[in-house]
Amino acid sequence: MADTPGLLLVHGDEAHLVDRAVQRWRASIGGGDVEVIDSPSRLEPLIASLVDMPLFATERFVLVRDLAQLTGARRGAAGVDELSRAIAMRAPSTHVCLAVRGTVAPANPILVAVEKNGGQVVHHPSLRPSDRRQWLEGQVSERALRLPSGGADLLLRCTGGDLAALSGELDKVAAHGAPITLEQLRRLAAGTEQLELYKVLDLLAGPEPATGAALLADLLAEGRSTQYLLSILAGQLRDLLMAHALILRGQRGAAAVASGMRIPAWRAERVLRTAHAIPATLAIEWMRDLQRIDAGVKAGQVDDTAALHHWGLAAARALSARRTTRRAS
Repeated sequence: MADTPGLLLVHGDEAHLVDRAVQRWRASIGGGDVEVIDSPSRLEPLIASLVDMPLFATERFVLVRDLAQLTGARRGAAGVDELSRAIAMRAPSTHVCLAVRGTVAPANPILVAVEKNGGQVVHHPSLRPSDRRQWLEGQVSERALRLPSGGADLLLRCTGGDLAALSGELDKVAAHGAPITLEQLRRLAAGTEQLELYKVLDLLAGPEPATGAALLADLLAEGRSTQYLLSILAGQLRDLLMAHALILRGQRGAAAVASGMRIPAWRAERVLRTAHAIPATLAIEWMRDLQRIDAGVKAGQVDDTAALHHWGLAAARALSARRTTRRAS
């Protein structure tokens, strides 16, 4: 990626790689101030930012995250032509980075406008399991680290292949300093396996919902506590519904959601990504299903493992069917 391109669109299903690309863009600016616009609900201020020239500085830098016209959100149908014209009218002294944690369709008018006006498009598609291992090995080499035999397998299993989590584990290895044994690595990664319990909903919201159902089935097969899983899923759905309520009130940015829910910014960003993929109506339906399972288990009327397994499959099918219907319409 070229240093500080005048017009850049970064998108893809690998959120960690999208975030890293944005970090590199910001680092290339040096000490320049960046105007950050999160999930803009009104187009007028955004269009003004694209076409305005700096008054005192020689250059302006604008970062736009999760633009509805790129994410495929229902409200994103409006204003496409206006934004395309604004991109064409962008002042040469204004550098713009559009970042979307999700794949933008090649025919999207905004993406087409970026390419037509000499912008750069960087796509980070979802990685296959073999690609995740290759990415991990590349990071180990780039950081001049050494993992013990079996270390890569341990980290991939503990993190579920999540790139952000893998990067965090490598940070621990780097901080450890001295050559690390497999047992020491296992202790460093202790607790990371619990992240898998929280990845079910993330995977359901991802490009392949069936992977969320598959992870839930694996966790149940390993003998994980069904009550613990029920509690985690219900808590995540509660957060998701709270985020939807804030979005309806116009609080669409990560900072506003973090403040409204009183959670850290990184968690708010995660909840917002899930909210963009899972509609409130579906989240309510899933929550009610979990409540029925919980009541049935406590009454001794339901096989908890079978019921949760069926819930995961039904959830994946419902979300996949909804996406198929939206693409067809």
